[in-house]
Order: sequence, then C-alpha cells, then structure tokens
Amino acid sequence: MKEYSRPLIKPEARHRYWHILKADRDFFPDANEIFKLEFNGKTFDMKVNHKDDIMTGMIYERYRFLEGDRIIVTKKKKNIYTLEAPNTKLYPGIK
Repeated sequence: MKEYSRPLIKPEARHRYWHILKADRDFFPDANEIFKLEFNGKTFDMKVNHKDDIMTGMIYERYRFLEGDRIIVTKKKKNIYTLEAPNTKLYPGIK
C-alpha cells in the first residue's frame, strides 16, 4: 500500500487524533517511531502510539479538520509521508 485514505470520524476530528485500523497498521512505522509528515509546506514529526493512534493536534494550527473530511496520506520513502486533505479549510479569520 502506497496510500492511506479515509474520511475522519467525529471523535477523531474533535479530539485531534487518527486511529489506524489493524488492516492498515503496516502502512505506518512501528509504535513510537518518529516519522515525518509533510502538509501544506510544513513538516511535522509524528508517531503512532501504543493504541495505534496518531496524535495530530499540531497540524490543526491553521486548518480545521471536521467529521467527514478525507485524509490522504502518501508514503514517499521510509518514514517520510505527505498529507493531502482536500476537504479541509483554514480556520475562519486565517488567511
């Protein structure tokens, strides 16, 4: 698998995490191993925790992820990923 894509569910959008299902777990590095996630010109250090969640609060700085917004994570090379979020918009008042 080179791409991980799905819509966010309400708790993920609200509490700023993504839960990785067991079927998709091999797409991401092992638990607690740091990987790079590139999104809109910035690079974030991320990791999957012991519950198979990725805590994503730092990417919410400017962008508002809502229930139903699709995330598309593409693996570029080992431990380097890119994020596309075509439905996600800036927070109101941010330019």
